[in-house]
Amino acid sequence: MGHETELKFVGPEDAVMRLRGSPALAAYSKVQHARTRTLKAIYFDTDDLALRKAGYVLRVRDEGGRCVQTVKTVNGVSVATRTEIKSFVRKQRPSISAIEDDTVRAAVAKLLRGAKLKPVFGTETQRMTMRIAPDTGSEIEVAFDSGAINCGETKLPINEVELELLRGPPASLVACARTLITGSDLVLSLQSKSERGYVQVRQATSLPVAAERVHLPPRANADEAFGSIVAHCLRHLMGNWAAVVDVRDAEGVHQMRVALRRLRSALSLFAAPFRPAMAPMEDEVRWLGSVLGRARDLDVLLEEVFKPVAEAHGSDARLRALADLVRERRVTAWDELLAALGSERFRKLVFETSAATLLRPWAQAAAGGGEALLPADKFARERLAARYARVRKIGKRIGVLDETERHALRIKLKKLRYAVDFFASLWPKRRTEAFRERLGALQDVLGEMNDAAVARALVGDILAARTNAAEAQAIAYAAGVVVGWHVGHLRDRAEKLEKRWQAFVAADPPWVR
Repeated sequence: MGHETELKFVGPEDAVMRLRGSPALAAYSKVQHARTRTLKAIYFDTDDLALRKAGYVLRVRDEGGRCVQTVKTVNGVSVATRTEIKSFVRKQRPSISAIEDDTVRAAVAKLLRGAKLKPVFGTETQRMTMRIAPDTGSEIEVAFDSGAINCGETKLPINEVELELLRGPPASLVACARTLITGSDLVLSLQSKSERGYVQVRQATSLPVAAERVHLPPRANADEAFGSIVAHCLRHLMGNWAAVVDVRDAEGVHQMRVALRRLRSALSLFAAPFRPAMAPMEDEVRWLGSVLGRARDLDVLLEEVFKPVAEAHGSDARLRALADLVRERRVTAWDELLAALGSERFRKLVFETSAATLLRPWAQAAAGGGEALLPADKFARERLAARYARVRKIGKRIGVLDETERHALRIKLKKLRYAVDFFASLWPKRRTEAFRERLGALQDVLGEMNDAAVARALVGDILAARTNAAEAQAIAYAAGVVVGWHVGHLRDRAEKLEKRWQAFVAADPPWVR
């Protein structure tokens, strides 16, 4: 079983070509000069995509006369590392018996259970590769890929640069990538060709994606868990980049914001020695979160807060005027967001945070062992017990909480939910799902109750900017209608809150043995 350690960057075709002829690349000594090949690959799975759901990718690639079968894992312990198992096969068709690793071969065979493998999509790529030696003892393959992912009649373009570490420490790969990419229009991509293909197969190309499950090895320690969780959050973030930049999808903004909240929650959960090592990145994560937040809050105001009020009150010029002002602000917020996502600052944030999952700077702070080497299960039990206790403390007064206290409870429940999601693979599935379901239901009603506060804050901000007295009066009326409608629903939601709280506290926490 081998491990593939690489960093991949995507961008406009001209940006890829500029890097190909750049002085920075030319300056590196060549171990092997450029050569170009045509690669044709077919990706196989069952009708219900059983392999993909279990975290495997199975590919057979024609490499100019010989067929190479590769099995890869979907998630690695860093954004740059994946497990891969290669074997030669006689034709461009898969052979389970050819998988050399006994454990993986048995796992794949069990997943298939008699189901037939079939082609689900393919790729055709022109690949130009060269090998460079960035420093003594290191060797990196640089690959420039152009071509297409073929999903039936749909073709997705490929314009990528991959840097694969063949020999040497990960720090050499990171340093080389930093030298080559800084100042270019290329952004680190955490979505493989296979992931893009599967998205298209599910008829969801460039659409938002929710966070996938975190799969931690049963015997993982806290160090391994932290690296995997940070990588998971980054995949979630960048998995929605195209949905926002290319399609302008509001749900993509929401998912990117959730990914950053999950990342910040992981940093606070793990704390020392992990969080201090990530401090420079955390400041930038906070910046990006604020930019996403401004756009997302206005999306929510229009679609979730304002819309039901407008439907209930029918046509009203004052409500329409308020909606128009919100839309104007939303256009500005989206312009600022798109500028941020196209900036060097954003590209650096993604790269440096990704590099941290590979270099593990927190390991130096934990050189003596301590909590970083605790079994992840034990580490999680201690941290989640503390978060759960804080939730229970606030919830003792669930029937008399004011708006500020309900908001505080809502935030703590989010952090608890994220923490449960991070470690769920280590606990009994049925009990974990039951706990998550009741926790989610509680979050939902608190979110509904928070709509009045969101409306009051955002509409108040818009009202404060009005200088025309007549216009301000009309907007104030509309604001009162919106806020009043949501306040009027608080009683029903308060009753629902108490019932869901009782159901939540009756559920057994999955981390308790």
